[in-house]
Amino acid sequence: MLTILQERKLDQAFGHLDVDRDGAIEWEDWIALATRITSAFGQSPTTPRGAEVVSAFEQLWQALLANLDLDGDRRIDPVEWREGMAGAFIDSPDGYLANFRPAARAVFHLADTDGDGTLRPAEFHALQRAFGTADAAIDAAFQRLDSDGSGELTVDELVVAAEEYYRGADPDAPGNWLWGPV
Repeated sequence: MLTILQERKLDQAFGHLDVDRDGAIEWEDWIALATRITSAFGQSPTTPRGAEVVSAFEQLWQALLANLDLDGDRRIDPVEWREGMAGAFIDSPDGYLANFRPAARAVFHLADTDGDGTLRPAEFHALQRAFGTADAAIDAAFQRLDSDGSGELTVDELVVAAEEYYRGADPDAPGNWLWGPV
């Protein structure tokens, strides 16, 4: 059973993933988001780093369809999203680790433009803007996620934050701030 916090986070994530805002997540939303993300970092879906993101997104999309598309229409509506995410990915660490983690790692690796294993504020801002996050929320997210005050976020810290965001129920977890305030 989802907590209220988990429901709010899933609703927020759904808003980022429903790129065309038609009330459902479809393949077109998924590939549009991948293209927006790769473009934000000067890549295309066919460059090696862009292709890594697209490949991870394709794998995740297939897992989402298999686990969340209850009526088989190749669209994931908000009810399917919440119910399916709870059963297949939140309550099942294996489902999350096999499908969401590779996509998160690919996206954060792409955003690490200089390859040093960290995202600085400018890289984090570009990534967040690609997901459609408001600037004020981006600043708040970075501050919360940068728990040691170093001025940068490691790719590994962000991968953990993504898991906290999607699977966690702890209201004090830094990962809740991945996409700004919930």
